[in-house]
Amino acid sequence: MSEASLFRSQPVYMSGASFDADGISFRFNLELHKHDANSEMLLVEEGEGEFEIDGRRYVAGAGTILFYQRGLWHKELSTKHPFRATYIGFTGLRIGELPPDYLIGPGRDPVIELHEHMPAISRLMRECIAEHHRMEPESELAANHYLGLLFVKLARMVYYGDAAERPRSTAKEAVWKAKRMMEENYGAPLTLESLAADTYLNKYHLAHLFKEIVGVSPIQFLIYCRMEAAKRYLRTTSLQVKEIAEIVGYQSEPSFYSVFMKSIGMTPRKYRESG
Repeated sequence: MSEASLFRSQPVYMSGASFDADGISFRFNLELHKHDANSEMLLVEEGEGEFEIDGRRYVAGAGTILFYQRGLWHKELSTKHPFRATYIGFTGLRIGELPPDYLIGPGRDPVIELHEHMPAISRLMRECIAEHHRMEPESELAANHYLGLLFVKLARMVYYGDAAERPRSTAKEAVWKAKRMMEENYGAPLTLESLAADTYLNKYHLAHLFKEIVGVSPIQFLIYCRMEAAKRYLRTTSLQVKEIAEIVGYQSEPSFYSVFMKSIGMTPRKYRESG
């Protein structure tokens, strides 16, 4: 993957199919279950259903895609018929620092309303499944290419929004901007969320890119900036340790002591005396 990509590894197709439920001869109804080795996505193309995912209930109609991410308990029931849907099971997906086979981070609703993207997503899912079932030379490779394109479109919806509304900058520019912000504003209450907002990146994407380019996580780099500044103040001023702690971004002296000891290997007072 390139440094500008969210994807650490691409998904691999496992299974998939389209099906119809008329509510009379067949009603789509799967009791509570989970998948420990893969994830699934289900696109509702017609009708409506009730779905429980990780203890939360969702009502989904046509144009909704639901993600049953690895290890999450879920159950499914069609409620308005005819009900038509397509599903794909996949594995191998890695996005940023998310758990394996997660497209959507824990704590967020694993449901996407596709709106105008519905025809394109439906077509890619069906092409992926059809290619796999053809069993022709390189069918598996072709199916996985369709699956990769499908996830690119989904990732754009989940993580990037409308590209026309985003200031354009390269991944390196975004990382260096975040790095400079921490170097210059280490005393501020910076968070991964605030850095991501200022660099117009998703926080998982920023964390992944930052570690790849700088070599440490954003939080580790912020601690480094704070400790470097603290050492400078300890050596060149007579400020009390409590005052220095506040200047470099710590609200409590014990917290500052703990981080300083872990990073430098001695107390702030010992460090001052050693100079």
